[in-house]
This record gives sequence, C-alpha cells and structure tokens, in this order.
Amino acid sequence: MRWTLGLALLAIASSVWSQFPSYTLRRSIPFAMAGLFGLWFALRYPVKRQLSILRMSMLGLALATIIMVILFPGLALDRSTGHVTDWQGIFTSKNACGRIMVLATAIVLGENRGVLRSLPPMLLFLFVIAMSGSRGAWVIEGGVLTVYGGICLMLASTRRSRIVLGMALACFTITAAAVLMTHLKAAMALLGRDTTLSGRTQIWAQVWPFVITHPLLGWGYAGFWKGLEGEAFRVVAAVRFIVYHAHNGFLEIGLELGAVGLAIFLCSYARAWRILWLRMREARDRHLIWFLLLLLLIGLYDLDENTLLIYNGLFWVVYVSVLCNLEFLRHEDRLAAELSLQHAVTSRMAHGALQESRNWD
Repeated sequence: MRWTLGLALLAIASSVWSQFPSYTLRRSIPFAMAGLFGLWFALRYPVKRQLSILRMSMLGLALATIIMVILFPGLALDRSTGHVTDWQGIFTSKNACGRIMVLATAIVLGENRGVLRSLPPMLLFLFVIAMSGSRGAWVIEGGVLTVYGGICLMLASTRRSRIVLGMALACFTITAAAVLMTHLKAAMALLGRDTTLSGRTQIWAQVWPFVITHPLLGWGYAGFWKGLEGEAFRVVAAVRFIVYHAHNGFLEIGLELGAVGLAIFLCSYARAWRILWLRMREARDRHLIWFLLLLLLIGLYDLDENTLLIYNGLFWVVYVSVLCNLEFLRHEDRLAAELSLQHAVTSRMAHGALQESRNWD
C-alpha cells in the first residue's frame, strides 16, 4: 500500500509549489482521507460484504435517478444542446451518471450471485446507462461485458487453457483498439460523435504544453483548474469553454503531480495486475472478476475522463480497497508457501530421524 500512501502524501506536499497553496491543501487532505477510508473499508469487511454494500448503494443511486427524472425533469435532464433527453439524474452530468452505472454493473458481475439474483439489478443499471446517453459509457459497458464473458470462459478452463485464453484476450483487445483507432471517424459517426471526442482532443493539445512546463512535480494537486484563474485561463480561452479537468486521467496526474505522481500510480496499477494475474492462473478466488473489472474500468475510463484525482470521488476509494484486497491475497499466498515449506522440512526431518533410528536398531 506504500504506492497509494505515497500518492496521497505527494498530493499534500504539492501545496508547497501549487499556484493556489491553500486551495491545494484544502483538497489534498480530503483526498488522503478518502484513501484511508478505502483502506478501512477493505480492513473492516470481507470482499463479499464490500460488494453487497456497494451494490445496495448503486441501487439507491439508480432508483433516485429515475425518481428525479420523473418528478423534476428540469433538473434531472441534461440541458446542453443536442442532449435534452439524456439523463443525468442526481449526478452532475450524463457522463457521471453513465460512469457510475457502469461501475454498478461491474459490481453485480463481480459478486457472482447467480443469474436469477443478478439479472434484476443488472437490467436496472443497463437501463439507466442507456438513458444517460453517454456514448463513452455505452462503449465501455460493451467492453466490460465482453471481458466478463472471456474471463468466465478462462475460469472454467484448465490452467494451461487459461494462460492461452488470457493471451488471446489481450491480443484481441489490442487488435480491437488498433482497428478502432484506424477507423475512428467511422466509429465516432456511428456513435453520433466527431473525431475530436466532443472537444477532448483540443483540450489534450492545450494541456500538454503545461505538463512539460513542470514535468517532474506538476502544478500541484487541484492546483491548475480554477476556472478563469491562473494558467487554466489560457486553456479555457483556447478551447472557448470552461474546462474543469484534462479529460484524461493519466494526463491529469502528470499535470497535477508530474512524472513522480504518474510513476507512483503506474507502479501501484502494474503491481495490482501482477498479483491478479498470478491468482487468475490458479482461479482460486470467486471475487477475482470484481478485481479485474475494476482495474479495467480505471484504465479505460481514464483515457477520456478523470476518475482518480477527485477528492470526493468513488473510484479512488474503491481502487484503494481493491489494492488492499489484492495485497491480502498475496500475503495469504506467501503464508501458504511458508507453511508448505515448513511442513516439507518437518516431514523430511522426521523421515531422517526415523531412518536413523532404524539404522541404530
């Protein structure tokens, strides 16, 4: 857990070099506390109970969104041009609504409670995703369902087959991404979007020069985006609309916490995948699907959104809890290996003593 602790401490320390030191300090301390809550959540409850709590919370959010749309459509529908029928419900935007509902489907799939018990909440979450009109949520949900099917096939196969299927799934994902990039214009037209990804590519182009201006430690946690204040005004003036984040989680980490912060996150992310892969080869835990889907969502959603560096965001809390759960599994494996080795040594010593006693006889 030292990597996530390091990221939280770096966020607090960044108030020293931030454009807005007091603002960074006020945001970074809750960010660190949210990480501690994720740690407590993993320590306090077993994974089954964690998923149950999350599922009930997601059901409450989905039902509240539907009620909000029925009773207060003026507040619950997106009012931007071309999206007047899209749902945002109790969330701040339709994209936030779709994103949380995609997380909700991952929770249901990760619980592995059986078809009859999982189908009603799954249909509810899929319905809200469809009504949100978030094209990103639609695409990522399709990826989640595809990966879920592949993982179920892997877990039902032999160990050697799991390795082959895992490599095949990785190759398929890379190939699909390459095809999508080469036919991006046609794919975006099919989804009713343009090749700028609703202006995201323009934002990335404007943000990158600021990333390389402070490449090592960044501009400070929450120390860049303050509407029309500070250097963010230059990005706003260039794209001609108010921007609140870089719309790319990896770019955002580099912007706020520099290469050091990005390296810390990537180390924690890579370590989680390594532990997960070792467990997947053995298929010894029924909640491995949940861990995998959460890590997948973190990687996919941070391509065009920012899900991690949010002091009051859910993804950061859940990410820390999953990392903690994976470390528990690794610790269990190490203890099991030590006990197995100890048992083998004890058995060998007992066998040697028996042989020696026979020789004396």
